[in-house]
Amino acid sequence: MQSLPNVTIRKMKKILIFTGRILASIILFAVFVLSLFSLSPIYRFEGPVPFKGDMIYNPYADLDTATGWKRACLHTHTKVDKGINECPYYPDVVYSDYMSYGYGILGFSNHQALTPHPVDSSLYIAIYEHGYNLFKFHLNAFGAGKVEKFDHILPILLSQKQFMIDRLASQGDFVQFNHPDRTISVNRRVMEHLSGYRLIEGDSGFGESDNGSGTSLSHWDEALSAGRYAHNNISDDNHNSKAHARIARRCSWINSPTPYWEDVREQLVKGNFYTTRVPDFGSGDTAVKHSENMKLPGIKDIGLHGDTVFMTLTEPAALIKVISRNGMAVDSAKNTASIHYVMKAGDPYVRMTAWYDNGVALYTNAFARYAEGDSPYRVFPHPVRWGMTILWNLMVIFVATASVFCIFRLFRRKRRSI
Repeated sequence: MQSLPNVTIRKMKKILIFTGRILASIILFAVFVLSLFSLSPIYRFEGPVPFKGDMIYNPYADLDTATGWKRACLHTHTKVDKGINECPYYPDVVYSDYMSYGYGILGFSNHQALTPHPVDSSLYIAIYEHGYNLFKFHLNAFGAGKVEKFDHILPILLSQKQFMIDRLASQGDFVQFNHPDRTISVNRRVMEHLSGYRLIEGDSGFGESDNGSGTSLSHWDEALSAGRYAHNNISDDNHNSKAHARIARRCSWINSPTPYWEDVREQLVKGNFYTTRVPDFGSGDTAVKHSENMKLPGIKDIGLHGDTVFMTLTEPAALIKVISRNGMAVDSAKNTASIHYVMKAGDPYVRMTAWYDNGVALYTNAFARYAEGDSPYRVFPHPVRWGMTILWNLMVIFVATASVFCIFRLFRRKRRSI
């Protein structure tokens, strides 16, 4: 067998060496970028502090039954001219699609982009979904005047997550913790230590691919059990308003006198709303889907008398559960439209979920104990650990610098070999 000429072997070696250097430089550049986007303070966190006190917070204290509930979706996507496109349709089409299902409030939460209202500027809600990291740690920034461009590409540390919550909350009205059950690295420890977000998407699966497990709202209960008070605000997180199985699946019902942000914001902060998980009625038949969405069961009355929590529904539910610490049911009732529960001294909070035979699930916000202030909500102190912060960021800078140096050496050697 005839061997390859030496010239050919040398050429192949040069090609392999050149290819290897290119690949190595790409990897090193990626390490450099990841390092720069890992800078963060390191905090000292306070652990779980369950709600306690003689007072019970009633999120529905200002409920106006004459005003009624307005159906809302505050997390959906559209096509945008500037930003990350994850939807094939512009806002005017998405708005029209949602209005056809009986919605009264719609906020466009596009990734890294504030989206003007396509029909009426007075209905504009300043929201965007922050986060382009690989873990899908996303936050809805409400009331933002600008888009925050910084993010941690690999938000491994608890401190990195807290840093972004704090940063976004300082730039607008408040922050929503999006889809924790679909976020990599979110576990009980994360939920027990993070604070500073007002809303959370407790049930956030796409369609019903979770086979109903999302109705347990486990991450929300982990936060509530640790004394982190937030309201459950679920939405479609829709990326295609023409996809029958994606639209009108999760929504909030806000007791707001108008659809304008000033009023909506006030009720969201109070928790004067409830949320609904809706099945895909019609399984492709749009007429059936529209019809069924116009007659969803809802809350007729809800509130607190002394230490008794009560709720009355517009239609009897197959099952109503009163849920407290660690997501445990402390009371339940079957085939009824109402329930009353006297909060025990050992109940830090209670919330209610109603299930219907047709697949509808209805969630209330939490009634929680507190001892001072206006509500159980608080941002837990998380002072900076300066020693660890300096060490962490020096390490990050060292890795970034070493990556650049290695890239320089690779190309320097390349020039010498020519």
